[in-house]
Amino acid sequence: MSGGISLDRRAFGASLLALGLGAMLPIGARASSTSGFLATGYDKLSARHLISRLGADLDIRWDLPLRARGHGASVRPRSDEGIVIARRPGTYASVFGVEDGVQRHLMTPAPGRHFYGHGAYSADGNILFATENDFDNARGMIGVYDANAGYARISEFPSGGIGPHQLLPMPDGHTLAVANGGILTHPDTGREKLNLDTMRPSLVFIDMRTGAITERFSLAGARAQKLSIRHMAVLADGRVAVGCQDQAADGAALPLVYAQGGADKQLTALPMPTDVLDKFNGYCGSVAFNAMTRTLCVSSPRGGLVGFWHQPDGQWLGHVDMTDGCGLAPVAGAGLVMSSGDGTLQALDAARRPVDVERHAFRRWDNHMTALDTA
Repeated sequence: MSGGISLDRRAFGASLLALGLGAMLPIGARASSTSGFLATGYDKLSARHLISRLGADLDIRWDLPLRARGHGASVRPRSDEGIVIARRPGTYASVFGVEDGVQRHLMTPAPGRHFYGHGAYSADGNILFATENDFDNARGMIGVYDANAGYARISEFPSGGIGPHQLLPMPDGHTLAVANGGILTHPDTGREKLNLDTMRPSLVFIDMRTGAITERFSLAGARAQKLSIRHMAVLADGRVAVGCQDQAADGAALPLVYAQGGADKQLTALPMPTDVLDKFNGYCGSVAFNAMTRTLCVSSPRGGLVGFWHQPDGQWLGHVDMTDGCGLAPVAGAGLVMSSGDGTLQALDAARRPVDVERHAFRRWDNHMTALDTA
C-alpha cells in the first residue's frame, strides 16, 4: 500500500468498540430538531463555491465559502455539526456548525489518497467514513475518522471495488452500503476515465466495525457493466435503490434505476417509460427516498427531470420537469425539495404537486441537498 494507514482488523474493531460502536444508536437519531436543508452551490456574485443552510421556507440562512467545488454533505448525529466533502478528486472536507455556518475543522486526505465526494457517520456520531481513492494502487478505500478527536484519521479499509462514491449507513447500525462506480481515475489526469473497457461497478455492504465485506451485488450482463453505480437511497424495508450513469457511447438506452428485490436481493431494473428513459440521457444525478409516502425520487440534470417510483412494488409514478435539476431532499412528513443549476428551489407536496418555489438568480445550486429533518 502506498501511503495512508493500514488496517489491522482486530485493532480496528477494538478501537470502534472503545468509541461506542458496539452499542450504536438508531440511524435516525439527530441532535438538531431544526428543519431545513444543506445545499452546495456556486455564487455568481462572489465567484465562490459554497455550502449553504436553507430554511424550510427555502430562504438562505447562511453561506460558508469552500476551497473548491463541494459535493455531498452529511449531518453528524447527536451533534450540531455537518460536513461537506469536495467533488472528486477532492482534496478537502469542511466540518461546520449547522446553526451558525462556522467552519470547525478542515480535513485533507492522507498521502496517496483523494476524496470521492461523500461521507457517512456512524449512528452515534463518533466515526466518519469517507470514500477515497488509493490512486497508486487503483483501488477504492473507506477512510475512517474519529469525529471526537478533531477528525483524526484512525484507519481505512477497502471499498470492495474501484471508484467508490456515495456510502450510506444501513438500519442495522453496523453496516455501510457503498456504491463502487467502477471508474478508475488518477490525480495526474484529473477526471479522465482510465478503464472504461474493464470497469466493474458494484453495490457492496461492509461491516463498519471490522471493514469486512459481507455482501456484493453487480448488474447482470456485460453491457450493464458500463453503468456506473453512483448514488443510492435506503428504502423503508432496508433494501437499497441505486441510480447509474451510463459510460457507453453505443446509443443504447439501458435502465438506469435499480432496486434490490427478491429473496436474493439482486439489483432489478425499475420500470420507466421509453420516452422518459431517453430524456434521462444516460445520467442519474441524485437519489432520495421519502419514507412516509414510500416514494423513490431520482433526478437527471442532463434530462431536466425527476422521476418517481412507489416502493416496495416499484410502480412508476411519473415525472416532473426541472431544468438542470439535480439536488433532492425529502421533506419531513411528506414531499420533496429539488434544486437546480439555474438557482431554483422547488418544493413538492406528497402528490408531487408544486407548493413553493424560490429563485436565487445569483446562485447555481449543485449536485446534492441534505435534509436536516428527514422524512
